[in-house]
Amino acid sequence: MNRDIFSAGEVDFLNFATTFNAGLDDHASLLGIPAVFITENTARLAAYTAAYHVAESPSAGKVEREDRKEKRLYLTQSIRKIKNAYLDADPLDAVTPEILLDYGIHPKDPKRTDVPDPTEVVPFTLENGDYLQVIVKHPACPPRYKGAVARCKVGGPAPETHQELTNSKLLTRPREILTFEDSQLGQTLYIALYWENEKGLIGPPSPIQSHVIA
Repeated sequence: MNRDIFSAGEVDFLNFATTFNAGLDDHASLLGIPAVFITENTARLAAYTAAYHVAESPSAGKVEREDRKEKRLYLTQSIRKIKNAYLDADPLDAVTPEILLDYGIHPKDPKRTDVPDPTEVVPFTLENGDYLQVIVKHPACPPRYKGAVARCKVGGPAPETHQELTNSKLLTRPREILTFEDSQLGQTLYIALYWENEKGLIGPPSPIQSHVIA
């Protein structure tokens, strides 16, 4: 269901609720929706519709608007109950995009829900910040990515493999500041970046770069 429909204005909500209730008449049997749910939703739609028209009259005041608000809350609850149990959960595996449209619900765009596998190498640069700080700069992360995972180590011999980079931090901004301890002054930071997507999958590592902590 469009997440914003419940925060829409009264006219839009009434139109949506009317369409949703019509969908119940058309598809309830196919989706296994109990008759008691349909009866309840129809009654609450009728109550809200009546309260809506009363509240829209020129003589309406706070009492009438509060009554409309209460009736809308009850109707929203019954719509959500049906949506969650029979449209989202789809226990009979019968919901199609066409059925969702009959309920006034825009199906999700599968292109938007796909999370791409990270295949790119993260380009980045290192530069000095304030005392004991190293600034890491990389491009903004692609859509549906969490950010760039920085794996690093400080001091010691230069690593021969990425597996020697044992410390990890997720960088979510194109400009991140890494701050180090006084004891690490003058030591060398060895670091590589990896893209991470929203599913937690990690992409290929960048080449290892080094920078002296100053």
